[in-house]
Formats: sequence, structure tokens, C-alpha cells
Amino acid sequence: MGSTVAVSGEVDLITDGRRVIRVANGDALLTRVTGGGCALGAVMAAFLGTARGTGADALTAIAAATLVYTVAAERAAAAASGPGSFAATLLDALAAIEPADVVSAARMREVAA
Repeated sequence: MGSTVAVSGEVDLITDGRRVIRVANGDALLTRVTGGGCALGAVMAAFLGTARGTGADALTAIAAATLVYTVAAERAAAAASGPGSFAATLLDALAAIEPADVVSAARMREVAA
């Protein structure tokens, strides 16, 4: 079985070695709170677990998790006054996010590997 790799940055890159997906959502406040990457890892794990039941591949699951997380971060940043309130607001944004929120805000595309 192959691996899927995700690299976070201003633009997140997710690849399975054959395909590469770029996610340009997110906010700089993600770099100013402890545990943001760990939380993203937990969201990825949840999406991977769900993907197994639906037949979706790991690349799709990880890209979707990254997109949902970074769109929630954008929404949280818009309501936060700094890193402290951002951390709590991000959890609320993740709990409240709806598919339409993600679709309307998505800045994601597949690029050649």
C-alpha cells in the first residue's frame, strides 16, 4: 500500500506520489497557536476512517480534511481578535462548518505531479 503525504504551508500540498492537490485556504493565525497541526492530524484521521467506509482513496480524504480545516480556520480568523480567541473559535468553526461553507470558500486544485 502507498503513502499519502501532506505538507502544510501558505499553500498546503497533498500527494500520493501520482497526484498532487494544492489547498490555498487557511490563515496565518494557524501558525500562532500550539496544537494546530495536531488538530489537523486528528481531522485527517477522522476523514480517513470515514473514507474506508465509502471507498474514497486516502489522497481524497486527506485533501478534504485539509480543506475543511483551513476553511474553518478562515472563518475563525474573521471572528477572532488574536491567537487566544482564534484557538477557541477554530474549534467552534469546525463544529459548525457545513458542506456549503466549504464549497463556496474552496481554493483547491489538482496539479501535475
